[in-house]
Amino acid sequence: MKKDNDIITPFIKDPIKWYNDIIFKAELIIYGPTKGTMYFRPYSFKIWDLIIKNLTEEFNKEGIEEVKFPLIFPKSLLDKEKNHIEGFAPEVLVITQIGNKKLNDFNVIRPTSEMLFSDYFKKTIKTYTQLPIKLNQWVNVVRWENNTRPFLRNSEFYWQEGHTVHNNEKEARKFAFIIHNIYQKFLKDSLLLPVISGEKSANERFAGAINSYTQETILKDGQALQSATSHYLGDNFAKSINFKIQNEKNDFFYPFQTSWGTSTRLIGGIIMTHSDDNGLVLPSKIAPFQIVIIKITDKKNDNDLNSFIKKLYLKLRNKFRVKIDDSNQSFGYRIKNWEIKGVPIIFEIGKKEISNKKIILKLRTENKKREIKLVDLDNKNIFNFLKLNDKNILEKALLNFENKKIWIKNLDELKKNIDDKRVCYCYWFEDSNLEDKIKKETGATIRLLYHEKNQSLAINNKEKTTQVAVFARSY
Repeated sequence: MKKDNDIITPFIKDPIKWYNDIIFKAELIIYGPTKGTMYFRPYSFKIWDLIIKNLTEEFNKEGIEEVKFPLIFPKSLLDKEKNHIEGFAPEVLVITQIGNKKLNDFNVIRPTSEMLFSDYFKKTIKTYTQLPIKLNQWVNVVRWENNTRPFLRNSEFYWQEGHTVHNNEKEARKFAFIIHNIYQKFLKDSLLLPVISGEKSANERFAGAINSYTQETILKDGQALQSATSHYLGDNFAKSINFKIQNEKNDFFYPFQTSWGTSTRLIGGIIMTHSDDNGLVLPSKIAPFQIVIIKITDKKNDNDLNSFIKKLYLKLRNKFRVKIDDSNQSFGYRIKNWEIKGVPIIFEIGKKEISNKKIILKLRTENKKREIKLVDLDNKNIFNFLKLNDKNILEKALLNFENKKIWIKNLDELKKNIDDKRVCYCYWFEDSNLEDKIKKETGATIRLLYHEKNQSLAINNKEKTTQVAVFARSY
């Protein structure tokens, strides 16, 4: 009989309890002292650290430099861009008093940093020859949320936000797409997330942006998750603070900006896309440990076995992230613990295995165990096993996505399929009022717009278009 701490509530029975079981039993977080906050435990922060490492490698290729900007800044600075502050006002934490002293000039805790970066750019850029400037920071932000859920929607979360300045619109737009494509590749290749790429509608566009481009992930429960966005800001933010620089003719002009980001909600997306009723399932590129070695013995002083495992560990650690679990817990507990934590490969090794010159290998995505000869345990074969595990993860995620996707031909079909937790595709002419009406009636929004090669009749217009809207409920 399974112990209670081994049991994950089946997803089909209670998706919310299933999700919570995984994040707590995999030791990812515990709740923080304030609503919507959480303590990141070492295991989850290792996942986030690997996400940082992988994305930073891609950013470096584009000449993006790292900075760190203030957490607190004057509310008057945030207020300068009208559309921007209107979009964020309900979520902004405002500091009005310090101790017993009420402030005349209020400050805000960073909800995002467009105005901070614009202020920095204004103070440091004087001429077109300094451009382009490409900066990024990995920081925490605070946006007060009424309905919170760990990783997916928090009042405080971690993210990266990038900001660039360019001499002209063409260059800025091009860079927004470069970042858009970096995100798409990272989400697909490193996180194994099926994504839909496109542009936000006017209703869903980032506050203050001219265009917002998004990567949307479809989760096990049929809801969408905005996984990463890239925004073309035009010269809106430069104008809001009168940020001008000189061109080659010594005339002054407002430069063009982009901003882009992703966050720790990616971890929630990974859980809600890949995990199963046995716990977390992690892609190899962001698994804190790709291999865990578990001894089939309760004896601490088994020198021959200990020596063999130590040599194997030293052999593997140069190419893989490896851990030896020689804790005092029972063998069964250790196996279950690392299964819940989503480790791609578990090695089981005891005296019998050494004698037979074999080890037992178990992939997280398979129910079977394999006997592997020691002579075959080279880096190439281990890489192939990791690739196989990743392949299994991706295939399952793609199948879920295809099962949730449906093309609809009218608004009645849209409403019915949203209630059935489907992701609805339809040909569409932009109509902000109808979009608002659909959101009010169904809870679904347009997650993105994109264009097909061929035209078809729009569900909200008798004319043909290539534009497609993807409707879904979202986190």
